[in-house]
Amino acid sequence: MPFPNELKAWCYAHTEFLAVLKNVYLAKFISLNAIATSYPTQSPQDQVIGVYTHDCIRKNPIFKQDFIVNKEFTLYTINKNGNNSKYVKDISRFYQKNGTTGDCVNSHHLTLDQLPEELRPRGIHAIDLANKIVAKGTVRKTSKKLIEIKKNPTTM
Repeated sequence: MPFPNELKAWCYAHTEFLAVLKNVYLAKFISLNAIATSYPTQSPQDQVIGVYTHDCIRKNPIFKQDFIVNKEFTLYTINKNGNNSKYVKDISRFYQKNGTTGDCVNSHHLTLDQLPEELRPRGIHAIDLANKIVAKGTVRKTSKKLIEIKKNPTTM
C-alpha cells in the first residue's frame, strides 16, 4: 500500500506503530487498499478508520481490520507482545470503549461474505493475488527488501 512520505517518516519515528501495522508485512498480509471510516455511537467525536488486509497464511480466506482512532492516532490491534504505547493499544481496549453499543463488534476478523459489499471485489482480488504470489515465492523477495528499508529508511 503506498504511503505518503509524511506517514512513512512518522512510522519510523514511532516504531511500535510500524511494528504492528499489518500492511507492511507482505509475507503475511495483502492490503485491500481500502479504508472505512465511521463514528461510534459511544464516542461520536472519534473518527474510526478501519484498515483492511487479507491474511494470506490462513487456509480459509480471512480479512483483518485494525482500527485507528484519528483523534488520538492510536492503532488498535491484537497486540501479542503486550507493549501498549500512546499510539498502539490492544483491540480489547477499543471494544471496551466502542463495543458496548454494537459498533464495530465482530468486525476485526471477517470472511469474504462479511466484508462490506463494496470491498468484496477487492477481497476476491486479494485472494487471487495471494494464491499467485505464494505459489511463486515472490513474497519472500519483497519482504526481504522491506526489512532492508526498515533497517535503513533512506533506501525508500
